[in-house]
Amino acid sequence: MAAVLTRTVEYRVLEALGENCGVIVADPETGECAFRFRTDFDEWAGEEAGVLSELIGQLPALQQEMGTRAFLQWMDETLSNTLRVSAPAQAIAIDLERTAQALYRRHVRTHVRPYETHLPLIPIELAAGGFGRDKARGAEEWVEARVPGRRRLSDDLFLVRVQGRSMEPDIPDGSICVFRSYYGGSRRNGIYIVQRIATLDEGGEFTLKRYSSGKEIRGDQWRHTRITMRPENPEYEDWDLREDERYVTIAEFVCVLEDPVPGEPARSGG
Repeated sequence: MAAVLTRTVEYRVLEALGENCGVIVADPETGECAFRFRTDFDEWAGEEAGVLSELIGQLPALQQEMGTRAFLQWMDETLSNTLRVSAPAQAIAIDLERTAQALYRRHVRTHVRPYETHLPLIPIELAAGGFGRDKARGAEEWVEARVPGRRRLSDDLFLVRVQGRSMEPDIPDGSICVFRSYYGGSRRNGIYIVQRIATLDEGGEFTLKRYSSGKEIRGDQWRHTRITMRPENPEYEDWDLREDERYVTIAEFVCVLEDPVPGEPARSGG
């Protein structure tokens, strides 16, 4: 199987006015660097909002100009007044941007604006009930989320922590992923959460896999001859949905938001 590749990276937490305000994750070996900063300065920084926003906004450009190693050294030796930086720590990363998101959620607290800046993280069982904002009832927490390709969030989006390795390496076990509620339309080759319902009184099983189906056309009518949920990991078997079973398509996979970061305790503050 294609293994989930990990690497050791280092990160620093930025602090201003007694609150954590950002995370910088770097791979000194490759020179890659990922930044994740608060955007709600006006809500907590008061008169310092403009200064802090400008200072933080300059950091990615400085990293590009100086190179990653020199930039990290400069931060460690320089940032100690209005903007402070923690001592470097290590983490295990799969994707640098997704690791930055995970560490940002762990260390930084921001003002929650539902479906504007934050999405609800919900158990997969709750994903099967209700529509739109109804899914947020019972949310474990609201997570600040930036979804690639989307300028705005919407109430048909939500987060689920994926358990299991059937979709690795693309969707790691323990990762938090963005899903869009499914209301109908073509599912061809997409990745979906599907619930197989055993009886009217039982919730049934859930699976996250790639949707594949065969069709039989007779005149102006058609029917599915086979519906198969396929894993990416060849160690796992297909999940066939028979016509005599009841099942429902819950949601479509959008992207992995953050990777699991094992063995790294949260810091206090912020």
